Amino acid sequence: MRLTSLILALLPLSVTAAPVSWSSVEGNWQVVSVAVKAQPGQTYIARDPLFMGARLAFRPDGITWLRGTSERSINPATDNCRSKPRLTAANGSQQDADFRFKYGFNVMCGKNAWGPAPGAVLSILADGNARLFWDGAQLSLRRIK
Repeated sequence: MRLTSLILALLPLSVTAAPVSWSSVEGNWQVVSVAVKAQPGQTYIARDPLFMGARLAFRPDGITWLRGTSERSINPATDNCRSKPRLTAANGSQQDADFRFKYGFNVMCGKNAWGPAPGAVLSILADGNARLFWDGAQLSLRRIK
């Protein structure tokens, strides 16, 4: 009984999730799935070969697409970030209604949004994988390094 009381006294009253920081997403990631929203004029398809297998690196000093696909080459001038990246909390109005992430973060490249307008939104999942909202598609990412 005393041991149980001691253990309960040492436990915090509330547990909160640690905030996601840039260092927690640093590393190399690969696109393993693509989901799209159903809308007229959608330019992507589910499991789109434009993205399947593509790789990107989140680094302290930038974001680089490491490998494109046979159907989507990398345009370093527009795809990569050459400024210090950071994450800012994304609220509902900053996210696409069809791909709303519960814990989404705007990916910033310096002072500007990274990715096609209105910018990329990243969500880290409990299993260590991530989802990236990119230009009307939801890219599921798996850490590879």
